[in-house]
Amino acid sequence: MKTTTPQTTKTSDDSLAFDEHRLKSFKKSPNAGFIDRVAKTRLSKNFILRDFLFCASSAAQGLSNFPDDLAEAIKAGQVLCDRLLEPILAEFGRFAVTYGYQSRESMDLDLAKVSKSFRCNSSSPHHWDRGTFGNEVYARVDILPFCVEDGYVGKRAFGHWVMHHLDVDLCMTWKRSNVFCLTIGPKPRRCWIEWGRPAMGERKQEVVMGADYWQNVYPTLPMASRPKFGPSATNGSLRWGSHHG
Repeated sequence: MKTTTPQTTKTSDDSLAFDEHRLKSFKKSPNAGFIDRVAKTRLSKNFILRDFLFCASSAAQGLSNFPDDLAEAIKAGQVLCDRLLEPILAEFGRFAVTYGYQSRESMDLDLAKVSKSFRCNSSSPHHWDRGTFGNEVYARVDILPFCVEDGYVGKRAFGHWVMHHLDVDLCMTWKRSNVFCLTIGPKPRRCWIEWGRPAMGERKQEVVMGADYWQNVYPTLPMASRPKFGPSATNGSLRWGSHHG
Protein backbone atom coordinates (compact mmCIF):
# COMPACT_ATOMS: atom_id res chain seq x y z
CA MET A 1 0.00 0.00 0.00
CA LYS A 2 1.37 3.38 -0.95
CA THR A 3 1.87 5.75 1.94
CA THR A 4 2.77 9.40 2.11
CA THR A 5 4.89 11.12 4.71
CA PRO A 6 2.80 13.46 6.88
CA GLN A 7 3.72 17.09 6.39
CA THR A 8 4.96 19.24 9.24
CA THR A 9 2.25 21.23 10.95
CA LYS A 10 2.30 24.80 9.67
CA THR A 11 3.10 27.40 12.30
CA SER A 12 0.66 29.81 10.66
CA ASP A 13 -2.32 27.57 11.61
CA ASP A 14 -5.02 29.55 13.40
CA SER A 15 -5.06 27.00 16.22
CA LEU A 16 -1.48 27.95 17.13
CA ALA A 17 -1.80 31.68 16.64
CA PHE A 18 -1.70 33.87 19.74
CA ASP A 19 -0.89 37.45 20.63
CA GLU A 20 1.35 38.82 23.35
CA HIS A 21 -1.55 39.30 25.76
CA ARG A 22 -2.65 35.66 25.33
CA LEU A 23 0.89 34.42 25.98
CA LYS A 24 1.18 36.49 29.18
CA SER A 25 -2.18 35.19 30.34
CA PHE A 26 -1.10 31.65 29.57
CA LYS A 27 2.09 32.00 31.64
CA LYS A 28 0.06 33.20 34.62
CA SER A 29 -2.56 30.48 34.25
CA PRO A 30 -1.31 27.59 32.07
CA ASN A 31 -3.98 25.92 29.96
CA ALA A 32 -3.39 22.18 29.66
CA GLY A 33 -5.41 21.90 26.48
CA PHE A 34 -3.41 24.59 24.72
CA ILE A 35 -0.10 23.09 25.86
CA ASP A 36 -1.16 19.64 24.68
CA ARG A 37 -2.25 20.89 21.27
CA VAL A 38 0.93 22.88 20.69
CA ALA A 39 3.17 20.08 22.02
CA LYS A 40 1.85 17.76 19.30
CA THR A 41 3.15 20.04 16.55
CA ARG A 42 4.95 17.87 14.01
CA LEU A 43 8.57 18.86 13.50
CA SER A 44 9.63 16.04 11.18
CA LYS A 45 8.78 12.46 10.25
CA ASN A 46 9.75 11.08 13.65
CA PHE A 47 9.62 14.00 16.08
CA ILE A 48 7.07 16.37 17.62
CA LEU A 49 7.65 19.45 19.75
CA ARG A 50 6.81 17.56 22.95
CA ASP A 51 9.99 15.49 22.51
CA PHE A 52 12.07 18.58 23.32
CA LEU A 53 10.02 20.52 25.88
CA PHE A 54 10.91 18.68 29.09
CA CYS A 55 13.66 20.49 30.99
CA ALA A 56 14.69 19.13 34.38
CA SER A 57 15.67 22.57 35.63
CA SER A 58 12.36 24.11 34.59
CA ALA A 59 10.44 21.26 36.19
CA ALA A 60 12.35 21.64 39.47
CA GLN A 61 11.46 25.34 39.52
CA GLY A 62 7.79 24.72 38.75
CA LEU A 63 7.97 26.40 35.34
CA SER A 64 6.13 25.33 32.19
CA ASN A 65 9.19 25.74 29.91
CA PHE A 66 6.80 26.99 27.23
CA PRO A 67 8.56 28.86 24.36
CA ASP A 68 8.55 32.65 24.43
CA ASP A 69 8.27 32.78 20.65
CA LEU A 70 6.39 29.68 19.59
CA ALA A 71 6.86 30.13 15.84
CA GLU A 72 10.64 30.57 16.18
CA ALA A 73 10.94 27.60 18.54
CA ILE A 74 9.03 25.39 16.12
CA LYS A 75 11.18 26.56 13.21
CA ALA A 76 14.36 25.82 15.16
CA GLY A 77 13.09 22.37 16.10
CA GLN A 78 12.27 21.59 12.48
CA VAL A 79 15.77 22.58 11.36
CA LEU A 80 17.42 20.56 14.15
CA CYS A 81 15.43 17.50 13.11
CA ASP A 82 16.13 17.98 9.42
CA ARG A 83 19.88 18.65 9.71
CA LEU A 84 20.82 16.41 12.62
CA LEU A 85 18.29 14.17 14.28
CA GLU A 86 16.59 12.48 11.34
CA PRO A 87 19.95 11.60 9.68
CA ILE A 88 21.32 10.28 12.99
CA LEU A 89 18.18 8.20 13.57
CA ALA A 90 18.42 6.76 10.06
CA GLU A 91 22.10 5.85 10.46
CA PHE A 92 22.31 4.68 14.08
CA GLY A 93 18.81 4.03 15.35
CA ARG A 94 17.12 5.37 18.47
CA PHE A 95 18.52 7.84 20.94
CA ALA A 96 17.20 9.76 23.92
CA VAL A 97 16.81 13.54 23.89
CA THR A 98 18.35 14.49 27.24
CA TYR A 99 18.14 18.28 26.89
CA GLY A 100 16.22 20.18 24.24
CA TYR A 101 14.55 23.55 24.66
CA GLN A 102 14.89 25.74 27.76
CA SER A 103 12.86 28.91 28.28
CA ARG A 104 14.40 32.28 29.02
CA GLU A 105 12.74 32.44 32.45
CA SER A 106 14.19 29.10 33.51
CA MET A 107 17.62 29.86 32.09
CA ASP A 108 17.96 33.21 33.85
CA LEU A 109 17.01 31.64 37.18
CA ASP A 110 19.70 28.99 36.65
CA LEU A 111 22.33 31.59 35.81
CA ALA A 112 21.43 33.74 38.80
CA LYS A 113 22.08 30.77 41.10
CA VAL A 114 25.64 30.22 39.87
CA SER A 115 26.73 33.82 39.30
CA LYS A 116 25.79 37.07 41.03
CA SER A 117 27.00 39.02 38.01
CA PHE A 118 25.41 36.99 35.22
CA ARG A 119 24.36 38.78 32.05
CA CYS A 120 20.58 38.88 31.70
CA ASN A 121 19.55 37.23 28.43
CA SER A 122 23.02 35.77 27.93
CA SER A 123 23.17 33.49 24.94
CA SER A 124 22.47 29.78 25.07
CA PRO A 125 21.51 27.75 22.00
CA HIS A 126 19.12 25.71 24.18
CA HIS A 127 16.98 28.87 24.17
CA TRP A 128 15.93 28.23 20.57
CA ASP A 129 13.90 31.42 20.21
CA ARG A 130 16.43 33.92 21.57
CA GLY A 131 17.26 35.40 18.15
CA THR A 132 21.05 35.46 18.55
CA PHE A 133 21.41 35.65 14.77
CA GLY A 134 18.14 37.44 14.04
CA ASN A 135 15.75 35.20 12.11
CA GLU A 136 18.41 32.56 11.44
CA VAL A 137 18.33 29.39 13.51
CA TYR A 138 20.88 28.96 16.29
CA ALA A 139 19.83 25.95 18.38
CA ARG A 140 21.19 23.08 20.44
CA VAL A 141 20.07 19.62 21.53
CA ASP A 142 21.69 16.97 23.73
CA ILE A 143 21.20 13.32 22.82
CA LEU A 144 22.23 9.96 24.24
CA PRO A 145 22.76 7.52 21.33
CA PHE A 146 21.80 4.06 22.52
CA CYS A 147 24.24 2.46 20.08
CA VAL A 148 27.07 4.23 21.93
CA GLU A 149 25.63 3.71 25.39
CA ASP A 150 25.24 -0.05 24.72
CA GLY A 151 28.72 -0.39 23.23
CA TYR A 152 27.80 -1.18 19.62
CA VAL A 153 29.44 1.99 18.28
CA GLY A 154 32.43 3.79 19.80
CA LYS A 155 31.94 7.34 21.03
CA ARG A 156 34.72 8.66 18.81
CA ALA A 157 33.38 6.74 15.81
CA PHE A 158 29.91 8.23 16.35
CA GLY A 159 31.33 11.73 16.72
CA HIS A 160 33.51 11.31 13.64
CA TRP A 161 30.45 10.36 11.57
CA VAL A 162 28.49 13.34 12.87
CA MET A 163 31.29 15.80 12.12
CA HIS A 164 31.93 14.35 8.64
CA HIS A 165 28.33 13.95 7.46
CA LEU A 166 26.19 16.59 9.15
CA ASP A 167 25.93 20.39 9.08
CA VAL A 168 27.13 20.91 12.67
CA ASP A 169 28.26 24.15 14.28
CA LEU A 170 29.60 22.66 17.51
CA CYS A 171 29.79 19.19 19.02
CA MET A 172 30.56 18.80 22.72
CA THR A 173 31.15 15.56 24.61
CA TRP A 174 32.32 14.59 28.10
CA LYS A 175 34.93 12.05 29.16
CA ARG A 176 32.60 10.18 31.50
CA SER A 177 29.39 10.43 29.50
CA ASN A 178 28.01 9.22 26.17
CA VAL A 179 25.84 12.30 25.71
CA PHE A 180 26.45 14.40 22.61
CA CYS A 181 25.63 18.11 22.74
CA LEU A 182 25.02 19.27 19.16
CA THR A 183 24.57 22.85 17.94
CA ILE A 184 23.53 24.26 14.57
CA GLY A 185 23.92 27.86 13.41
CA PRO A 186 24.32 30.14 10.40
CA LYS A 187 28.09 30.55 10.87
CA PRO A 188 29.25 26.99 11.60
CA ARG A 189 32.53 26.73 13.49
CA ARG A 190 32.53 22.96 12.89
CA CYS A 191 34.42 22.23 16.11
CA TRP A 192 34.34 19.24 18.41
CA ILE A 193 35.53 19.58 21.99
CA GLU A 194 35.49 17.11 24.87
CA TRP A 195 35.30 18.18 28.50
CA GLY A 196 37.06 16.43 31.37
CA ARG A 197 37.46 16.80 35.12
CA PRO A 198 40.92 18.08 36.16
CA ALA A 199 40.22 16.93 39.74
CA MET A 200 40.25 13.37 38.37
CA GLY A 201 43.44 13.86 36.38
CA GLU A 202 41.68 14.67 33.11
CA ARG A 203 42.29 17.60 30.81
CA LYS A 204 39.61 20.24 31.25
CA GLN A 205 39.18 20.63 27.49
CA GLU A 206 40.42 18.57 24.56
CA VAL A 207 39.95 19.91 21.07
CA VAL A 208 39.13 16.86 18.97
CA MET A 209 38.40 18.91 15.84
CA GLY A 210 39.30 22.57 15.75
CA ALA A 211 41.85 25.08 14.45
CA ASP A 212 44.61 22.54 13.81
CA TYR A 213 42.30 20.32 11.79
CA TRP A 214 40.76 23.07 9.66
CA GLN A 215 43.99 25.00 9.11
CA ASN A 216 46.53 22.18 8.74
CA VAL A 217 44.77 18.87 8.08
CA TYR A 218 41.70 19.78 6.03
CA PRO A 219 43.61 21.52 3.17
CA THR A 220 45.76 18.42 2.61
CA LEU A 221 42.87 15.95 2.37
CA PRO A 222 41.53 14.71 -0.97
CA MET A 223 37.96 15.81 -1.64
CA ALA A 224 36.59 12.32 -0.95
CA SER A 225 38.04 12.39 2.59
CA ARG A 226 36.84 15.83 3.58
CA PRO A 227 33.74 16.45 5.70
CA LYS A 228 30.57 16.85 3.65
CA PHE A 229 30.06 20.32 5.12
CA GLY A 230 33.01 22.65 5.32
CA PRO A 231 35.18 24.51 5.79
CA SER A 232 34.84 26.19 9.18
CA ALA A 233 33.45 29.73 9.20
CA THR A 234 35.96 30.63 11.94
CA ASN A 235 38.97 28.64 10.72
CA GLY A 236 38.36 26.27 13.61
CA SER A 237 38.15 28.88 16.37
CA LEU A 238 35.40 28.56 18.97
CA ARG A 239 34.87 32.31 18.83
CA TRP A 240 33.14 34.25 16.07
CA GLY A 241 34.72 37.46 17.27
CA SER A 242 32.96 40.27 19.04
CA HIS A 243 29.64 39.92 17.20
CA HIS A 244 27.88 37.18 19.18
CA GLY A 245 28.26 35.87 22.70
